[in-house]
Amino acid sequence: MNGNQATPEQPEVRNAQASEWMKRGIALLKENTTASLTNSLRWFEGAIELRRALPLDENPWYRYVLAAGWMNRGDALTRLGSAENLAEAVHSYDQALALLQTLKIESNPLFRQRLAVARMNRGITLQERGTSDGVRAALESFDAAIAVLRNPLVLECAVNRPVLASALANRGNALLRLEPPSAVLARESAEHALAFTAGDEERDLLAAETGLKARHILCRAVAAQLADPTGTIAAEDLVAAATDAVDDGMKLARHWEARGERRFRDLARELFRFGARAYQMHQSHFLTEFLLENLDPSHSQDAFPIDAKMHLAADEALACAVAEIQRDGFQSLNTPHFDRFVKTYRQLGVTKRRLDELQHACPPAVAQAS
Repeated sequence: MNGNQATPEQPEVRNAQASEWMKRGIALLKENTTASLTNSLRWFEGAIELRRALPLDENPWYRYVLAAGWMNRGDALTRLGSAENLAEAVHSYDQALALLQTLKIESNPLFRQRLAVARMNRGITLQERGTSDGVRAALESFDAAIAVLRNPLVLECAVNRPVLASALANRGNALLRLEPPSAVLARESAEHALAFTAGDEERDLLAAETGLKARHILCRAVAAQLADPTGTIAAEDLVAAATDAVDDGMKLARHWEARGERRFRDLARELFRFGARAYQMHQSHFLTEFLLENLDPSHSQDAFPIDAKMHLAADEALACAVAEIQRDGFQSLNTPHFDRFVKTYRQLGVTKRRLDELQHACPPAVAQAS
């Protein structure tokens, strides 16, 4: 039989072959090395070529799966980086969007979801360019993704809420990268993201990751608000919002760490560093409790194992707090505030000794590997 001769089963066979090639590409994508990402492109591009020959006008599903190939190609190129790869990744997402926009998104929930994901991922790629124009274009993409999903009837479908939360978190991150940053809107976007991850974070990894990222964005937004002399929100309210976000995020990260999931350790380190600094600067009387809850297993059963970076952040916060008391506290001698300074000073010393004990009891190699 002539290989080019059309037969009724040929589109299905061709699509099945493309699916197999997509699976191979996705397996390489998950390895996430330069070599595997580069190799994944061959499989994604092969699947794209196979599906381009399908009867796309007749079958919307074929347009849907062809868009998936372009999106995976865009993902691989974005991870590889470089200006050339990022530009080609944007082109891939544009190809995917051209296909997805021909679909009747009301006819299948998957069509709407993939359209939103394509817009969001295009925004992430644009943001990776690191330019002001890229950030502004990314914001437009994130807003478009949010618009696709922000409908009460659409959100009744549970699979759409994590996508909307992720788009909102990414929007918040982009708002902080503007010049000047739009801290108020970024914080609002992060808070909206958290509203859509609430209730799912302790059982769903994607919701947990989005929730932790949203809290980190919220903390960065609060830091920008605190530094803004024209701000109208009281500093104590801003600090309370940030420390609440840190405490909730650290609790969530400890929850997953206790279940053997370490993928959130880097995010936890960032939140911990911010929290230690925030408590030291604004609520020093709660600093020791925050440090011990996260680092001392005798204080909290799900405390993190020895982590060199967290302990370094703790040591820095304790040293700064002690220096402040030595500078300011003893000037309060014979005042009503002196007893409080002395109590805090003692707590800091006890906490420092306890954290030193934990570090000395752990082999350096283990601490560094954590």
